[in-house]
Amino acid sequence: MAGIKDKETLKSQLQKMYWIETEMEQLVVWESRIELMGEDVDALERLANDSDKHGLKLKNWMEKADIPLPDKIPRGLPQKVFDFESMDSPEMFKAIMKYEILSRDVYKNITKIEPYIIEELFPDENDQKNFLKEMEHISKEEEGHRQICEERVGGFKTIRGKS
Repeated sequence: MAGIKDKETLKSQLQKMYWIETEMEQLVVWESRIELMGEDVDALERLANDSDKHGLKLKNWMEKADIPLPDKIPRGLPQKVFDFESMDSPEMFKAIMKYEILSRDVYKNITKIEPYIIEELFPDENDQKNFLKEMEHISKEEEGHRQICEERVGGFKTIRGKS
């Protein structure tokens, strides 16, 4: 994933992530819940609740930086309609996992941008530190979501011992 090189790109990434958290991930989780009817509902509930929290955190930061909240799909995101009919649980979690990986990577990328870009959006030094800390925290939560999905997809973990 290419690095964020300027304030406008950061704004665009925040808008896209806001849309993904508040619209796309929620839609995916709710469509999955309808199809699963009880299976793995706890995992889906956690994904939905965390996504709600992430959306609220992004909204807070975007408002602080005077970045408009998107009211339609931001440019570059697919007009995706999710259809989980006839999919089994592992297939659904595989679809969800793609968005968790994307989200984790974007948030991680945000934490690595040049400080002057953050300063342009958030002149207050405490805001800069808190913004980066929160993006790092969300990135870690998204990694946790990826792991939840991987467990339900049937992924395996490599066990490394001493050579």
